[in-house]
Amino acid sequence: MKIKRPGALWFSRRSHALRRAGFTLLEASAVIFIIAILVSLVCAALNNTKSKALRITCLDNLRQLQHAWWLYAGDNDDALPLNQTASAPDDPRFPQWKTSNDSWVAGNPLQDVSADGIRRGTLFAYVGSVGVYHCPMDSSTVPRRADVERTRSYSMNAYLGGDPELNPTPKYKFTQIARPDNAFVFIEEHESSRWHSSFLVPLSAGKGRISAASSSVWLSTPADRHNLGCNISFADGHVEYWRWYGAKQNSGTDTHLSGSLSLGESRDLLRLQSCLP
Repeated sequence: MKIKRPGALWFSRRSHALRRAGFTLLEASAVIFIIAILVSLVCAALNNTKSKALRITCLDNLRQLQHAWWLYAGDNDDALPLNQTASAPDDPRFPQWKTSNDSWVAGNPLQDVSADGIRRGTLFAYVGSVGVYHCPMDSSTVPRRADVERTRSYSMNAYLGGDPELNPTPKYKFTQIARPDNAFVFIEEHESSRWHSSFLVPLSAGKGRISAASSSVWLSTPADRHNLGCNISFADGHVEYWRWYGAKQNSGTDTHLSGSLSLGESRDLLRLQSCLP
């Protein structure tokens, strides 16, 4: 008995039937490619939403600190919380400048391994939570202690309750601030900043003792962890998000002071200088 082999017509019909029953390889590849694009877009949207939520939490932290600053002045005959340098370091192995115990906070985030310095600060009674002093996007740790997260992400303007030895005209009363709506109080400080006891901004050329730096260097460096920007509070109580023109990469060493800033960073520094009280 002869076995009849299927002819070309049979194969053609069979191939057509298979194509009707499912996807071809090209079609399947196209579907997978489209799904991959959609997944990447959804992930990007979720990451962006998360970043915005964390930025809003950080803004709320600054709003609470600013409110505490207001309450302190109201309870102390218009006097601003002190923001001054400790007389001597507690441990010579850690020579960083510290904020004194009678200031809004004590210690220095570069060496504090607990929140005791925050609790000793004059504003803590008005804030009530150490978490308010830390930005949720700040993942920096204490130097030489990679297992210890820094306790504080924010600093206070050195011209408000600060050291008279460093600043020509520090303000100690709220009424001394000519434009509260334009005078910044709290700011996010960069993890690799020098972390003085307060946030130091050089004055514009010819306006004071620390003006030799003019607009060519950062003395303290603002953070840029929020999509190349940071959050800032002002003396009238409002808070703002500022996006910078240039990335902040302060090495935290003295050599940075002899360098020059990029055009973008110079614009950022001039902007911050314009908000000094």
